[in-house]
Amino acid sequence: MATWSMPVLQIDPPKNPAALSDLIPLLDRLLSAFGVAAAAQLLDVEPVSITQWTSRQQPLTGDMATRVLDVHDVMTRALQIFKPRTAMDWLVGHDPFLGHARPVDVLVTRGAHPLIEALRAIDAGGYA
Repeated sequence: MATWSMPVLQIDPPKNPAALSDLIPLLDRLLSAFGVAAAAQLLDVEPVSITQWTSRQQPLTGDMATRVLDVHDVMTRALQIFKPRTAMDWLVGHDPFLGHARPVDVLVTRGAHPLIEALRAIDAGGYA
C-alpha cells in the first residue's frame, strides 16, 4: 500500500462547503447501486422516506444523514474488495475481525469505523 504523506501546515476553507454537506448525491449512488427497496432496507426506513429525501420534500435528519454516510462508505469499500454477492454475504455473516459479530449489527450499534477497519484487514490479507 502506498504511503500517504500530507506535509501541509495550512489549508484554505472549501469554496463551496455545501457540496460536502449535501448527502443526497451519496443517497443517489446507493439507489443507483441497490434500488429503492434494498436501499430502504439497508437504511432501515420506508421507501417513501427515500423518495421524500431525494425529491428534497423532507430533509435528511442528523441520524439519517449519518446512516446514509455510513452505509455508503461501508458498501463502497466492501465492493472494492468483494464481488457483489460476497459483499452482501459478508454484511450479514459473522466476521472474525469484529469478534464474530455480524457486520450489519456492528454498523447499527457502532457505526462504520469498525467495519472499515475489518475490511482493511481483510484487504491486507489478514486473518483473525
